[in-house]
Amino acid sequence: MADIQRVLIPTDFSVDSLRIALEYLERTSDKQVELVLTGGYYMDDSITGLLGFTKEYYLDEIQNEDFIKGCGLIKSRFGSRIVEIYTDLFLSKNSRYVKNYIKGARITQIVHSEGYNFQFPNRNFFDVSDLLNRSNNEIISRINVIINDNLAENIDALDGIFFRKDWRVGYE
Repeated sequence: MADIQRVLIPTDFSVDSLRIALEYLERTSDKQVELVLTGGYYMDDSITGLLGFTKEYYLDEIQNEDFIKGCGLIKSRFGSRIVEIYTDLFLSKNSRYVKNYIKGARITQIVHSEGYNFQFPNRNFFDVSDLLNRSNNEIISRINVIINDNLAENIDALDGIFFRKDWRVGYE
């Protein structure tokens, strides 16, 4: 269990953002990983917003069916390497919050993506990439992934990402 890496990957919960996870998995070694796909969410300051807040509610709202299917395809493609894949939210841009989140979640690697522009469905969500770039933690290894937009820009479809690869996909 000690050799399993817990990897934090920024996402905007679109199928297109799953390219970051794909590039990471294709470029890294054969170690087993737990993927934590994370975006940021500004919490409502009102008492009713705070009392009724659950991460699951907002994650269910933002994750569409194609995103969930894409995560499933990644898990089945790299099944021997992926122990678990799940989504989470950063609830603050505070540097102490980020440091405690990384420590509490036992993150061992952070993936930085170059060439991908995160686009969120509303103003309550924010990009966690800048926060992760600024976080100072010597224990965490950082991996840089470059996303090339040679094929098409912002195609939010499963076939645009998964079926242009030279994968042998079998349907059961």
